[in-house]
Amino acid sequence: MDHVKHQIPRPRTYQGVIDETLRKSEYVEIPPHLEDAVASHCFGHVRDHFEIAPKRIPSQPAVAYCYGPGVGFVAHHDEVTDIERERARTNGQPVVGGDLTLVVWLNTPDSYRGGELFFEDPAQEIKPPCGTLVAFPATRDHIHGVRPITRGERVTLVVRVDADRL
Repeated sequence: MDHVKHQIPRPRTYQGVIDETLRKSEYVEIPPHLEDAVASHCFGHVRDHFEIAPKRIPSQPAVAYCYGPGVGFVAHHDEVTDIERERARTNGQPVVGGDLTLVVWLNTPDSYRGGELFFEDPAQEIKPPCGTLVAFPATRDHIHGVRPITRGERVTLVVRVDADRL
C-alpha cells in the first residue's frame, strides 16, 4: 500500500478509451519485486484451486487500481479484444491480458462504501477483507464489475497470469 500512496496514479481506460461514466479508476504499476512477493504468496492457492501452473507475464506488470467516489466499473469481461489492442498502440494504456485475473484487496472494507466486486452469472457480490485473493478466468464467460464507491477509496492489486494445465 505504501508504494501505491507514493506514486502518481494514471487514469485507466475501458477498451482503450477514458470514459468516467463507464470506469472511474486510476492505476499505478507495481514494481517486479513487489509483484514477486504477491506471486509467491498467491500462486500456490491458485495452482491448487484451478489445478494449473500460473505463470507471470513479463511484459505486463501488476497494477494497483484506486477507485474513489463516483462511478465504479460497468459489467465487463477481462478477455482482451482487438479494439483494446489497436487503441493501446496509440494511447499508452497497457493491454492487460492473460488466462486468469487475480485481485488482492489492499485496504479494509470499512475504509470505503460501495465498491463491491460483482459477478453476473452466477449473481454474487463480494467486499472481502484486506489481503483477500479472488481469482477467476479472464474470459467472456466471467462478466463482472465494481459497484460505485460512495465514500472513501477502494484499492486492489490486479495481476493477470497465464496458466498451463498440470
